[in-house]
Amino acid sequence: MQINHPTFTVFKHAAYTILFCVALAGCASNKPEINISESHNFAALNTFYVTPPLNAINEVIENQVANAITRTLQSKGLTPSSEEDADIIVGFFPSTASKENGTRVNLGLGTGIFGRSGGLSLGSIFSLPVGEQVTQYQNLQIDMVHNNEFIYSAAGSAELESKDSISVQQKLEQLVEALLTAYPTNS
Repeated sequence: MQINHPTFTVFKHAAYTILFCVALAGCASNKPEINISESHNFAALNTFYVTPPLNAINEVIENQVANAITRTLQSKGLTPSSEEDADIIVGFFPSTASKENGTRVNLGLGTGIFGRSGGLSLGSIFSLPVGEQVTQYQNLQIDMVHNNEFIYSAAGSAELESKDSISVQQKLEQLVEALLTAYPTNS
């Protein structure tokens, strides 16, 4: 029996698109992808608020990432603030991936809308089981919103050579710094 309903067709195309993107992400390098709105006056933005992630899984990791974001933005001249008074709402989405011999990929995908406009999370898993050696990656996406408009978006990953908590924390801090390095400094 073949289903030709328009809604099913849309979902089928969306599923193929997601699978293609996941396969492409598995081949991608660890270099961060950063996009900055060129139409915003970043010098006029002085305060920020870091929201909890949409995919709350590990409170300790979440706090480490939020603290690393806060420290990095403070070094850029911004001041932490309450959500109501903040010029910028900062959202982040951590996920993990493992790769075996370059041919097995397990990814958690997510999209989100941060700030006062609410939240949306979409999850998916893709796996190709081939290989023996496993490499773990910590992925992180950071988005900044001003007046319900994205002004800064960065995504990247760090290879976790060791699974102990201190090494993971150090890699996460380095990843946050790499993702926020392009954010303009306030003088």
